[in-house]
Amino acid sequence: MTYRLVVFDFDGTLADSEASIMRSLELVAEDLGLSGIDRSNARKSIGLPLQRTIEMGLGLDPGRASGAVELYRKHYHEVAYGSTRLFPGVVETLDVLLENNFLLAVASGKSTAGLNAMMEHLGIAERFCFVAGAQDVQRPKPAPDMVLKALTSLDVAPEECLVVGDTVHDIEMGQRAGAHTCAVTYGNNSAEELRRFNPTFMVDSLSDIQLFLQTIS
Repeated sequence: MTYRLVVFDFDGTLADSEASIMRSLELVAEDLGLSGIDRSNARKSIGLPLQRTIEMGLGLDPGRASGAVELYRKHYHEVAYGSTRLFPGVVETLDVLLENNFLLAVASGKSTAGLNAMMEHLGIAERFCFVAGAQDVQRPKPAPDMVLKALTSLDVAPEECLVVGDTVHDIEMGQRAGAHTCAVTYGNNSAEELRRFNPTFMVDSLSDIQLFLQTIS
């Protein structure tokens, strides 16, 4: 199969943002007088809409979590730019894929403005021809809307698209869009959790994707 488009998740796939997310949740917990955060549940929620992350990470009901969204965003803006890093090999892999004429896109549960700002900060924004954040679709992951929007915008068939992500939400999103999927094992879901969703293939580093795509294209 020859792919034309590679759609990447952001948090846990391109960027290691776990420390930023956890610290932001801790600060929200302090503001609300909570005892702490549930790190395990918070990790499982990364990539889902922000309110869901707050619900799962802090154990709040939807009403109270909704009220904490702007508080979280304030703290995230304060801490994220100093603690978010690209995973090893990301820039090199993106550049090789571009040299081999792949179209590159991002589909993330982050706010659209926050996603674009962070990609600019990390120096990778110009490498992508399509970026979708939470405000760009009606239904968030694991719904296929972000991938379908990218396919339509770039005039690519589903079977020519590979969706790359670190969570089961990413894999389900790609599958529901009719695309092929690649699970990376270094992010927020374990290899065992990812394997249960039957991704097209799995890799332990982003550099492995580069080699695979060069081989089959």
